[in-house]
Amino acid sequence: MSQRRQYTVFNGDEEERSWQVETLAEGRYQVVTPDGETLEVDAYSPREGRLHLLSDHGSADVVFVSDGGKVDLQVRGERHQVEVYNDRELRMRAAGAGATAGDSPELVSPMAGKVVKVNCRQGAFVSHGDPLVVVEAMKMENDLQAHRGGVVESIEVEAGDAVEIGDVLVIIDDGE
Repeated sequence: MSQRRQYTVFNGDEEERSWQVETLAEGRYQVVTPDGETLEVDAYSPREGRLHLLSDHGSADVVFVSDGGKVDLQVRGERHQVEVYNDRELRMRAAGAGATAGDSPELVSPMAGKVVKVNCRQGAFVSHGDPLVVVEAMKMENDLQAHRGGVVESIEVEAGDAVEIGDVLVIIDDGE
């Protein structure tokens, strides 16, 4: 049942803190803190929005509300607002994916990989969500969609190109 995941937490100051969490058994986890400390944690959720945690450091009741990656939580009477991302979500955040539509005319790659197909042409009108470019990463094809509607101003890649995280794929002019 062992499954290891990496989570990155931002607490509003944009300082990045990484936590490694490995599931040891149902409700039992090994956690490596940002400081490198390894903890064994038992976790129980009696109902949605509540966690009871027990570790070598004692116990804590946590109340939380999650909205996407944003989490409001209360631990030992202290309130915290954080953003939590897994590895994939962090790569997409770094590439600008998930930003408010229209923030930038550039559709950027959220991953490193190879362009398999370009589904648009210069001068064509596209709508938000239209599939524009297919990028293969780790043997999986990923349809990258228009982050805004408008006219394709330029296409910066073609099939067969290697791309890195953050590379510009397509520029969409929204006409403003």
